Amino acid sequence: KKARIIAAVKSRVKRKTHKYGIEIPQSVEDAFRIDRENGNNMWQQALALEMNSIGVAISFIRDGAVTPPGLTKTSGHVIFDVNL
Repeated sequence: KKARIIAAVKSRVKRKTHKYGIEIPQSVEDAFRIDRENGNNMWQQALALEMNSIGVAISFIRDGAVTPPGLTKTSGHVIFDVNL
């Protein structure tokens, strides 16, 4: 029964692989692969621009560094899209 429910949910979720004829990456590694295949760095530039724009809201702490009091460790993910 569990497998049937999961299959039903997966069938409803349509994963877009292309938009306007442009391949949409599903992960950061996928974005690097697409850039290598296309011979450009457009996805890398978009990712760098996004990281610079959110940099004012978050602070990165190097591995092994002492975390200041009051800070909370969080995680996140990147959603890629094309806007024309």
